Amino acid sequence: MNAIRSSSEDYSELTNANRIEAIQRKLQMSGLDGFVHYQTGRAKENVTIPYLTGVRGLEDSGVIIPASSEPVLLVKDFEESRAKRQSSLADVRGVTTLPIERAIASIGEVFKEKGLAGKRIGIDESELTVEVYNKLLSLGVSIVPFATELISMRMVKTAAEVKRIREAAAIAGAAIEKVRSLVPEGLEERELAAEASNLMQRSGEASFVSVQFGPNASFPHHRGDSTRVRGDGLLVVDLGANVEGYNSDITRTLYVGSPSERHRNIPDVIKLAVSDAIEKVRPGVPVKEVALAARRVIQNSGLPQPRHRIGHGIGLNVHEKPIVEEGFEYVLQAGNVIAIEPGTYLDGDTGSRIEVDLLVTESGAELLDPKSLPLL
Repeated sequence: MNAIRSSSEDYSELTNANRIEAIQRKLQMSGLDGFVHYQTGRAKENVTIPYLTGVRGLEDSGVIIPASSEPVLLVKDFEESRAKRQSSLADVRGVTTLPIERAIASIGEVFKEKGLAGKRIGIDESELTVEVYNKLLSLGVSIVPFATELISMRMVKTAAEVKRIREAAAIAGAAIEKVRSLVPEGLEERELAAEASNLMQRSGEASFVSVQFGPNASFPHHRGDSTRVRGDGLLVVDLGANVEGYNSDITRTLYVGSPSERHRNIPDVIKLAVSDAIEKVRPGVPVKEVALAARRVIQNSGLPQPRHRIGHGIGLNVHEKPIVEEGFEYVLQAGNVIAIEPGTYLDGDTGSRIEVDLLVTESGAELLDPKSLPLL
């Protein structure tokens, strides 16, 4: 079972400036003296430092947050000027971080300065590498898992975060409409994917693109290849854009030519599954009930159930908590942003998936997808 449950604290009004204060309160309530995170070369995938400091794209950098004093951001010396301009933290220090032993030594110096030497320090174990974990242990501190507390905050989006996801959804929607307009040209899957990616790059960043036609749509994940999108069949377009670090993730099933009646009926079922799931989305509803609403429609149709989850959170990562599926105990709350993505797949024949991005509001759900973008 998923151990992460709804938090009783409202983070939706947090700003970058007071997010650290919320972390410090959590540290104090957990009996911890501070928090540390150091990320190596996985700058794009690792989102802990951007979340805590507002600075993206940092490699070989670390953040130290004492429970009761000012935090420190350690960055590569040549990143100091940029980080000082972009960081919500006042204390940004450019240091030599390579090899990693130099970075750990700098962290140790901050520990001594802040009175954290030998103390209980929280980490984001969901992002920290084993290498860094072992190096931190060499500093003589007690390492305590703290990821659950961070994740509970990240699941409730601020107004600024929602704005970026909404913009990313609009860009993704425009990319899907670009693909739709090019379908009559009979391009290859990878050519359509490139057109969608180029459009998103001009407006923000392209997180990913998947274009799947005919039998290729029977695979939940397929990398576009030389298959030409022509003739009659179903085309699944799954893509996401990124705006200032925040992602969208939307999917549509498009008709190519004149699909058979059997094939045309499949997306209608998935569309109904999406609609029934959306009807369930509101604060206080367990995520498993949302998933069950979608799965019930698919079951009643006689189509195969998807083996993937029905939904997931969206934010700094394309896929993050909460997971919307049976077996997860999370209860939705206002400020969650989730993607609902039921689908069905007939091996070697065809498939269909429809995915929408939703903001959980006080009264229900708000569709973040562009209002003009049809579900089919």
